[in-house]
Amino acid sequence: MNTYPMKSPVKSRIVTVLSVFTLTSALLMADNLPSWQDLSTVGKAKTHGMTAFWGGLPELTPKAKITVLDVAGPGVVTSFHVSAMAAGEGFGSAPVAGLILRVFYDGQAGAAIEMPLMDFVGDIECKSQYFTSVFMSKVKESHNFRIPMPFRNHVKIEVENPSDVKVTGYIELTYDSLDAIPAECGTLRVNYRTGNLSAQTPNTMFESGTAGVIVAHWLQYETDKALNGQLICEADQQFFLDGDTVPTLQSMGSEDFYGGSWGFIEPQGDVHYTPVLRHETLGTTGSRIAVLRCRSRDAISFRTSCRWILTWANDGWAATALGTTPIPYRHCVYYYSNATP
Repeated sequence: MNTYPMKSPVKSRIVTVLSVFTLTSALLMADNLPSWQDLSTVGKAKTHGMTAFWGGLPELTPKAKITVLDVAGPGVVTSFHVSAMAAGEGFGSAPVAGLILRVFYDGQAGAAIEMPLMDFVGDIECKSQYFTSVFMSKVKESHNFRIPMPFRNHVKIEVENPSDVKVTGYIELTYDSLDAIPAECGTLRVNYRTGNLSAQTPNTMFESGTAGVIVAHWLQYETDKALNGQLICEADQQFFLDGDTVPTLQSMGSEDFYGGSWGFIEPQGDVHYTPVLRHETLGTTGSRIAVLRCRSRDAISFRTSCRWILTWANDGWAATALGTTPIPYRHCVYYYSNATP
């Protein structure tokens, strides 16, 4: 399994940024319209905009590593707007899917975020269908990402093109400079994994030994043994929080965990919170499914630790039908943390 380095998570439930970065300690409310008080508050922030790869700026030539943003804090990155990108003819080729995003906070040597750029914005392998949600979207020839990324002292964001061909496209990024970031506010991290799931043994999807809050996650999986994501979707999603030895939180199946029931029959979902990103037929009996869950209303918080397991232990019939055939998957968790990468 190719597992990117694990990053750990925060002290209390993180909150969201409104246009002036008003923070509360109760809920992440990114999808709620800000109150008139929030909207009308003045003098608390200054908004900046940055562009990359266009208009005379350094381009994504072969092997290029380009710094998109390098600024002192305190502040918060409020949005990424990423165009569709091309390498040669058409959008979304392998070199585009291979672009790597890295985010470094506060001068730390390790990247808090390191993963394919397009996967980061929800365009998994550059193959997601058009979708919209409270945190990210893929629309005609473009992508948008709006999970807030606060930073205290400094932030550096870079994109690398490890391929041997030039990639053409651009990014627009906005951030607010602020007077301060509250102590309880964590920085955004990702835990990104690829590999194979096993229907015969428990699969670790995420693990942290410090406090944190999970605000979004997506899962892609495939099998040649079931249409519409059946069999695979029967696996339970279990969370063991703060040292609990029985699941603190459990979903009876991945389709329920991502807002549906009885598999993923249609290529659609609850568009604001649980859109279906990919719904593809493989051969005559197989399928590839990718689903996103945005947790702006029901973030998963833990005070000391989190162990997230995917298991067919309660669905032996599905595990038997899947057998020992490896199940290719990709998985990304977006979470807030105060820990050092």
